[in-house]
Amino acid sequence: MERATPTSEVAQIMTVQAYVFVTTKNPGPRAACRAIRKIPGVVRADALFGGPAVIAIVEGGDLAEMDAPIDAMVQLPMVVDTETHVVRDVEQEDVVRNRVLGARRDRSVHGRRSRSR
Repeated sequence: MERATPTSEVAQIMTVQAYVFVTTKNPGPRAACRAIRKIPGVVRADALFGGPAVIAIVEGGDLAEMDAPIDAMVQLPMVVDTETHVVRDVEQEDVVRNRVLGARRDRSVHGRRSRSR
């Protein structure tokens, strides 16, 4: 019986994501948001109150694949600047471990949990 290794399964579904913070001319955030949503590779885009004016989530198979949607954003006439932050991969095991350790720390700081009456 042939089994797939966990690393090969992860490699098949793994993608790279980035948050792209977009500064626009005023007025322009709504138009920029609508235009950015149409760009292939953009998973989501939202206009914000305050700065930056728009935040977009871009996804690709690797960093190079995310260049095209980010370059397309920069080409929009209402876009002044972009700042890209690549999402770090945190395995689910680490997330669960941190929750458990955090709960233990909370109990040690605040004493034992009280019983419900």
